[in-house]
Amino acid sequence: MKAFLKTYWLELLFFAVGLVGAVIAMPFLPASVPLQFQGDGVITRTGPKWAVFIVPVVQLLVCYGFHWWIGRCLEKLPALAPTFSGMERLLPAVLAVVCLSLEVCIMLAAWGVAVKIAVVLLVELLVVPIVFIGFVAAKILGNIGKLK
Repeated sequence: MKAFLKTYWLELLFFAVGLVGAVIAMPFLPASVPLQFQGDGVITRTGPKWAVFIVPVVQLLVCYGFHWWIGRCLEKLPALAPTFSGMERLLPAVLAVVCLSLEVCIMLAAWGVAVKIAVVLLVELLVVPIVFIGFVAAKILGNIGKLK
């Protein structure tokens, strides 16, 4: 258990933030919350308010799955390990932030605040590649510095 906590502390932290946010928001949510949106922000499907607890659970499972998958890929392609090592930590964190922002959008929409999901996802889609490029560039520059 100690090794699990040491390895997945960041994913567990984001899970806890999502879970605590859902617990705090629960008394203030209406009986049904939006679950599915069209591109223009129109709510097409709703569900019970306890559904906000599904987002942190899915986030934790997806982050764990990506962490495991990336680790397996780096084991199979050891030549990429120096450049992409640490990516198994970065990608799950980015996915966790995306899930948490979607949870916030669900809560805001439940309270009647107009949220354009397309805009939120566009910003996230622009930020994620920038983070990846910066991360890989820093690794490559660090590896070049070690060669000298």
